[in-house]
Amino acid sequence: MTTLLTIVGHRDLPGHVPTAGPVGHRLAARLVSAGEAVRVLAPPSEAGGWPDGVEVVVGDVARPAESAAAFAGIRRLFLSGAVPGTAYELVTLARQGGAEHIVVLSSHGPEFEIQYEPEAWHWLAVEVVAERSGARWTHLRPSPVMAHQTLQDGYSYTRSNWADVIKHGGVIREPYADARYPLIHEDDLAAVAVELLADDRYAGRTVTAYGPPISPREQVRLIGQALGREIPFEEITPEQAAERDREAGVAEELIALGHSVSADLLADPMEPDDTVARVLGRPPRGYAEWLAGNLDAFLP
Repeated sequence: MTTLLTIVGHRDLPGHVPTAGPVGHRLAARLVSAGEAVRVLAPPSEAGGWPDGVEVVVGDVARPAESAAAFAGIRRLFLSGAVPGTAYELVTLARQGGAEHIVVLSSHGPEFEIQYEPEAWHWLAVEVVAERSGARWTHLRPSPVMAHQTLQDGYSYTRSNWADVIKHGGVIREPYADARYPLIHEDDLAAVAVELLADDRYAGRTVTAYGPPISPREQVRLIGQALGREIPFEEITPEQAAERDREAGVAEELIALGHSVSADLLADPMEPDDTVARVLGRPPRGYAEWLAGNLDAFLP
């Protein structure tokens, strides 16, 4: 039984979770260790570094017809990075190739998109295509991933790479310092994905995968505690953050969405979600545990 993973890097799209990097690699490793045959459809920049035994097909998930052979002989599809314009074409190829179960890596975006006309949908459009494919389907809607939010450009509110700033002795500057975001450990997200692919009890369901809520101020304190030194932190105003985003070319609607989500989390803190614990049989890992395995990223 071959499982196809579609791999995609960073996109400037609210709620987007890249599978290039830690999420995709940990998912592939977990499937291989369970004895599964794994194939990935990945862009050229992500063709290397996969676990032994993983078959790599170089291609673009947004242009599935160019890599039709990737879908031959598959039974399960972990669908990441599909776009509305070619999602039907992709799912059709997957069904023709034998796919019986599709797990869509979605986002929290559908919660906001539902108030708009279908022409404006992105995440919901892909979810609907999977639902109408004739295959069993499951939607996985994760919170932001710890590794992305801390180690990569473009994922903190101000889009700065925290690890790089700290490594060079800089100051972490963020708005909404006490708004608590539910960050998930990348390996927990991969573990949840494996369970959804393997267990038909999740077919026809939308599953959230949220980590323990934590604020930027708490994160920086924990990083400093792990490093044995205080990390300079400055809370900036939403207006200052918005101006930095404009200078970086961020669209106004994305700036407004980020402001709205953060303001809501500050005014009405999110309660811990127990879905990950129910799926995995254990609580999701917290930020301190993630730091213990990634501390080298903050060292000069």
